Amino acid sequence: MKRLATSTALTQPTYGRPAYGQPAYGPSTYAEPAYGGGVPPAVPQVPRHRGILHRLRWLGVLGTGIALYAAVLAALLVTQNPVYVPSLLLIGAALVPVTFTTFVGGIGMRTALPFSRIATAAVLGGVIGTVLAGPLEFEIARAFGSLPTPFIGLIEESAKLAVPALIIARRPTRTLDGLVLGVAVGSGFAALETMGYAFVTLLGTHGDLLSVTHILLTRAVAEPGGHAAWTGLATAALVAVRNGRHPSLALLRFALVFAGVVTLHALWDASTGESAYLTIGGVSLTVLLLTTWHLHRTRPATAIPAGSG
Repeated sequence: MKRLATSTALTQPTYGRPAYGQPAYGPSTYAEPAYGGGVPPAVPQVPRHRGILHRLRWLGVLGTGIALYAAVLAALLVTQNPVYVPSLLLIGAALVPVTFTTFVGGIGMRTALPFSRIATAAVLGGVIGTVLAGPLEFEIARAFGSLPTPFIGLIEESAKLAVPALIIARRPTRTLDGLVLGVAVGSGFAALETMGYAFVTLLGTHGDLLSVTHILLTRAVAEPGGHAAWTGLATAALVAVRNGRHPSLALLRFALVFAGVVTLHALWDASTGESAYLTIGGVSLTVLLLTTWHLHRTRPATAIPAGSG
């Protein structure tokens, strides 16, 4: 065994896991199965202090965002200059989505996605998702006289998968990275929706900033258990179809997961009371966090093949 290990080391050089946000270089012979299985290679241990700082980055993002929002709001109140309104809506709508994406991506320091790819997916996924979903919902509402909530869930959840599906098809992606990618896209979609609702509220109340702040805060609290959770779970299941050893089984699992998130979305849109929103959001967030924890525990920080970063 020692002789075999020595010869292997001479013919197949290995490389340590790169820092978070950097591409991996060198050969990788470990193929990740879907949602479990496989024997991971040894991974260098990350210094404890670095791990703690990495996992707490979301607090810095949250604190910075709150400070920026407060500064812009104060400037708007003092000057009464509407030029600050776009900045207020942008920061208020994006604060929690960006914070939550950072939180999910930082658990355990296991994701290998570079920040540039996460940010690009969030922006493109959010914009393309809303552009695809809006006209479809409009046409269905015009055809049926109203828009049934099941159609809302089906259209929006399908539209949000457009960009993740393209990324997954083009680059090798682990199930865990797919989950983080989906959370980013769902968060981008939610941020754009929130900006739209806040803008409509601003116009409808003739500039009542208290009403605008209320809508921003309400949707911020609901966001982690809404679009971010649903798209994260669906994208993780989609990656598992690509990586799975049994495609038929993985495809069936994706269909079940997708049907589940569409149902949760439809129930959310059909709800009217705060208790219903809390229940649905709590279930969605719990499933997402449990899945994230499971993937962090079972998926090694393996290198992705060269050229994929």
